[in-house]
Amino acid sequence: MYELKKLTNMSLEEKVGQLFLVAVNGPGVSEKYKQHFLKHKLGNFICFAYDLKDYAFIRNLTDELQAITKESCGIPAFISVDQEGGMVTRVFSGATHFSSNMAVTASQMNSSVETMGHMVGKELRALGLNLNHAPSLDVNNNAENPIIGIRSYSDDPNVVARMGVDYIKGLQKGGVMANAKHFPGHGDTSMDSHHELPTIPHGLDRLNELELIPFKEAIKNGVDSIMTAHIIFKLIDPKYPATLSEKIITGFLREELGFEGIVVSDCMTMNAIKEGYTTAQGCVIALNAGIDLLCLNATEELQTECYNKVLNAVKSGELPLAKVDKAVARILKHKEKYNLTTPAPAPLEIYPEHEKLADEISKKAITLVYDNKNLLPIKDKKIMAISPMPVRTAITDDADSSLQSFAKQASTEFNCPFKETGINPDTEEIQEILEAAKDFNIILLASYHALTNPGQTSLFNALKSADKQVILVTLHLPYDMLKMPNADASVAAYEYTGRAVKNALYALAGKQAFLGKMPVSNC
Repeated sequence: MYELKKLTNMSLEEKVGQLFLVAVNGPGVSEKYKQHFLKHKLGNFICFAYDLKDYAFIRNLTDELQAITKESCGIPAFISVDQEGGMVTRVFSGATHFSSNMAVTASQMNSSVETMGHMVGKELRALGLNLNHAPSLDVNNNAENPIIGIRSYSDDPNVVARMGVDYIKGLQKGGVMANAKHFPGHGDTSMDSHHELPTIPHGLDRLNELELIPFKEAIKNGVDSIMTAHIIFKLIDPKYPATLSEKIITGFLREELGFEGIVVSDCMTMNAIKEGYTTAQGCVIALNAGIDLLCLNATEELQTECYNKVLNAVKSGELPLAKVDKAVARILKHKEKYNLTTPAPAPLEIYPEHEKLADEISKKAITLVYDNKNLLPIKDKKIMAISPMPVRTAITDDADSSLQSFAKQASTEFNCPFKETGINPDTEEIQEILEAAKDFNIILLASYHALTNPGQTSLFNALKSADKQVILVTLHLPYDMLKMPNADASVAAYEYTGRAVKNALYALAGKQAFLGKMPVSNC
């Protein structure tokens, strides 16, 4: 077998290099990083939006990374991205920008999810990207969740399972390994593990009834990798978060659920890990727990520290060589399965049918929740549009730098004045907006991450106190509506992207119907 032959011929340094999925810290590969990757025989990479430009640039980058690993160890690399859709998108130029998971569910285009996954897989593979950290199989059953939200298909675990499995099948059929996340479930927390360590009080009975349903279905249907969550499930392992927990990874995911694929850590530089254990020590604990591939978005210096920490742990016996060999064997087996030694397919242009499907999903996702005063479609010309600017508000998100604000685009659509606000308007800014809006009866107001930016709710309340009729459009979580329950009309668009804004405005103007169905139960 390929993996056994390679494994027996590998040095310890080469084996340790295979355990890491490291940041490129681009754009492109500097000579400094090239020498670093060669020296430590680092075998796998993760790319972010700032590493990537257009199609030709990305192809050159992935070809160079493959050349580096060929020179350093003779083994092809996993080159990965987080191309979930919606705001969690890394490739804006060179691949179709599909909607967020929650928007896909709202569109009711269930039968197209596998096709969409296949399209994403073909496009990424043509770019030389062969591992996608998607889909999110988290069940978003907590309205206060600051980091999952629209990345989840639904608050219904069976919907998440059905949609997630179809996407996985399509993506892997397209030649890209899916990485389902965040095991055993990140949906029911009000904390962001990028910043702090969440604790969930649920035991296995509850997890089996809800959070684990999508992961079990994914395993049953052949998902090849799963990403862990940096969350403590205190009734299962009160000491370690899932990423560092042998009880959860080896005892439960491997032995009870029978998962034989690659287990990938969430990023080891997140505060949930580094503040309690340090990133480097966390890497050793994670590998001992059963992690195969360590995701490390870190500087060259920290990558080196983590590599040396793991290498020395194996040499000292703190990390048994047998565990390293099992992890490397799984990695090599899947590299063979995805035929990474074969060059990526010939460059492809964005297929027109891919764009057509993406637009159809976005169009059908726009959801009219209610219209209490028959304000829609908008006919009254005496309106004013107000929205925050499209800025990056979460560490997982990447905003399209070319995107104009919702308010500015609305002003073009309705030939009306507009005001752009900060993400969390203060009292002074709210007063300025009230003054500007004094002569307008109807306000077209967009919200964006209002749950964590209460100034938006204050602005809404101030407009209502001034006897304005407000048409609310939520450009992220529909849960913003819970903070602004007395809007006169409410529309969910699920994401602040060019496609979603365009289709929301067309529906508001009556140019197309509202066809979406709310994918969560408490809005």
